Amino acid sequence: MVDRKQLAKILAYASSIVLLLLIIAGCAPFGREQTVHLYTEDSQATVVAKMDQTAPVYTFSFDRRMDPAEDVKMYAPFLRYLEQATGYRFKMLPMTPSDNIVDALGQGRVDVAAIGTLSYLQAHQKYGVRVIAAGLTEKGKAEYKALIITATNSNLHSLKDLKGKTFAFGADTSTQGHLIPLIMLDKAGIKLADLAGYTFTGSHFDTANSVLSGRYAAGGIQDRLGRELADKGLIRILAESENFPSSTISVSPALPEDVVEKIQAALLAFQPQGKDKASLYNWDQSEMPLGFVTTNDQAFEKVRTWAVRLGLLDGNLP
Repeated sequence: MVDRKQLAKILAYASSIVLLLLIIAGCAPFGREQTVHLYTEDSQATVVAKMDQTAPVYTFSFDRRMDPAEDVKMYAPFLRYLEQATGYRFKMLPMTPSDNIVDALGQGRVDVAAIGTLSYLQAHQKYGVRVIAAGLTEKGKAEYKALIITATNSNLHSLKDLKGKTFAFGADTSTQGHLIPLIMLDKAGIKLADLAGYTFTGSHFDTANSVLSGRYAAGGIQDRLGRELADKGLIRILAESENFPSSTISVSPALPEDVVEKIQAALLAFQPQGKDKASLYNWDQSEMPLGFVTTNDQAFEKVRTWAVRLGLLDGNLP
């Protein structure tokens, strides 16, 4: 069950987000802003699954990706699937801008989380958080890319043109919104000090808005959203990254092994394009649209090396 106080916080800042979702759908012209309420008190019941009240309850959270209310609505039926598949109960604990999912997961306030590679690496190093599955993207692989985008009328033509310009990252723990764009800038010889300024918007949704509105010259976002915006002629893709490990399902080190095994089995049996599709909400917009595969810590060595080199993870490189 979603904690009502936490959901109230989500609604408070969700209502101020500009209308990117309707822009993508072609329902609003570029540059027009208005307040949207995508999730209301009246629809909270959609998050609650009817379960045996004596079953164990585990807390689930996630990295913020898009509009906060839409994230909640997307994960609610996924949790109902997990409840049916495991016999456990799950309550959702969305992270507010002041929350830290790495600490929440590592300290046991969150038991299971859908998090990106960077969040996982930080949580694993600091707390021993375990990865139990990786998301399969629309290409059927457990990997994804990031894009650096700019406005269609921008005079930027390569990453080297970003010197002296402003840049929008997503959340500071985001892989596609922070770590991979940093790698791309580093490979192009661009340091943060070379930028006129930069910000952390908190999500891919807000980064796209920052570029669409002209507040920032460029930004780093997930490839799926970036391509959708580019196909509609709303932004231009300035650069595309190489492949990196996709988002994970990771668990608190305090979670009992038998519980972990049961949740992992449910994840591997999940068929979002098959038998489970009808009960889901916009799952094709997630970072695991084709479900999950097993993975382990060794799969993240390349990105771990980059995170250390860029100062996002403690460690000594050889």
